Amino acid sequence: MTDLHRKPRSTLLWLLCFVTSTQAGYVRFQCYDDVKAKLENGTLANNDTCFYSDKHGFTYSEPDNPVLTVPGCEELCGTGFSWYEDRGPRLSTWLIPVFLLLSNLEVSPLDKRRYLMILHLLGDPIDSLWCLLLKMEAWARCRTMADANTSGKDKLSKSRHLATVLGGFEELIGFHTDPLEVYSALIPASRDRKDKRVDRLVRKAAQKLADSRTDERLRTLLATALYFWQVVSAFVNTIGGGNTSPPGGRIGIAMFLSWLVPIVLLSNAIGGFTSNRICFDTLEGLVQGAGPHQDLWLALKSKVRTLENFQSLDEYMDSMCWSGAIYTYRPEKKLPYSTGRKDLNPHTLLLVALAPLVISGVSASTIIWYTPPNGLNCRNILIICLFASWCLSAGVTGVIARLSFKPAVRWRAILMKDVFITAPTVTLIFLATCGRFNSCWCWSAVYSLGKDARVPLNTTPDFNHYFKTTYPMVVGICLGLQVAFFVLMMWFGWEGLDIMRWSENEKKKEWMRSRRDDLHTDSLP
Repeated sequence: MTDLHRKPRSTLLWLLCFVTSTQAGYVRFQCYDDVKAKLENGTLANNDTCFYSDKHGFTYSEPDNPVLTVPGCEELCGTGFSWYEDRGPRLSTWLIPVFLLLSNLEVSPLDKRRYLMILHLLGDPIDSLWCLLLKMEAWARCRTMADANTSGKDKLSKSRHLATVLGGFEELIGFHTDPLEVYSALIPASRDRKDKRVDRLVRKAAQKLADSRTDERLRTLLATALYFWQVVSAFVNTIGGGNTSPPGGRIGIAMFLSWLVPIVLLSNAIGGFTSNRICFDTLEGLVQGAGPHQDLWLALKSKVRTLENFQSLDEYMDSMCWSGAIYTYRPEKKLPYSTGRKDLNPHTLLLVALAPLVISGVSASTIIWYTPPNGLNCRNILIICLFASWCLSAGVTGVIARLSFKPAVRWRAILMKDVFITAPTVTLIFLATCGRFNSCWCWSAVYSLGKDARVPLNTTPDFNHYFKTTYPMVVGICLGLQVAFFVLMMWFGWEGLDIMRWSENEKKKEWMRSRRDDLHTDSLP
């Protein structure tokens, strides 16, 4: 057999061993009982070189608190790793609620392909959140343009109706064209601000657009409440029934995914159309009633340069997944239109999008740092590597977006990149929670302690102390900041959200008003 064939097989064998090997694995409680028994019956000397000695020569070999060197630990406890015996409760307590929260991500109604954007979220959370913020900013600019193009009685109401219609056009034409220009070109009568017929048609179209938006906020709030309940139950025994083992790293890994809280809440606050066909039909009805065009598709092709290459409406509808209908995917970050307001710079929104991941990364690393003997361990390295991979992923997305590929090719290239990030990320998080880093080396904080690396076997007192002080404080700050940044994002994009998020009473009121107008118009001779 050639070396070319041997190398892939040896690599696969190494990966298989990495995932499944448990030979001579480290089990802290079992090793502690064995070392304690050997010290008490004299089969292990208390000055043995396997015990850690500090710079003053003091050897930590008391039966109730033995501390081993890394070589001593590997000799007495095993050189490999072992899965946690309570890995089932660990997953159900910390990770399962996180992925339940993930399942509540609002995705646009574009067939089964919409679920591919969950891969984009896990493979590139920075870009996904940035795109959501840009969507709200685009709507906010629609509102500003509408304010500048309405006047007279009920200006505030007319402005909101026009802004909702502009938001609908922005949905159809993507992120390449000014929606006000398209609206003005397709409805010439709109330039006459005294034309009440256009006002009625715009109001009716706006009501239909707002009424066709999905609203799963209550379900998402329930999933978020369950997530917070699970976090609280881990710290309050009367709620959660206590922990199966002293917590530490598992809390840190769970907090590393806390950035899902603001992004899932934000995606559901933005919502989506139940179908993009409804959006298209509503705007086509507006164009037919107020302008000379009868076929909205042909009219859009004549006014929007980026639509000229599509041969049919069906082809165009299929393209919407990479042209703006999926809110977490927006390769072009610069909006093609500006307003007289203080438009938010896309780079400012990028910093806001980066903040939840920084918060979760710092919080998780802090919690894991406070794992006896306190220092940089394998799970810290895991978090640093995953955070770096997400930053790199966002950079690669930006590079691909600037390449002169066809939009469909660019979209697929980004998804392939996301698969290569998501698969190892999810796998490593599950393995870390189940005990893949449960070894002498990883418990020694060797990356920061160096020659002073050591493995304390009786960590229960330290864990109990941190569990009452450091851990709940860091978790509380982390989740509090995540909620605070969600509120900040809502504040940044409130003008944009307001044009699509109507209350039930507002939608009902406008529906009744439009119905009365239609009946009155039909009764005229």
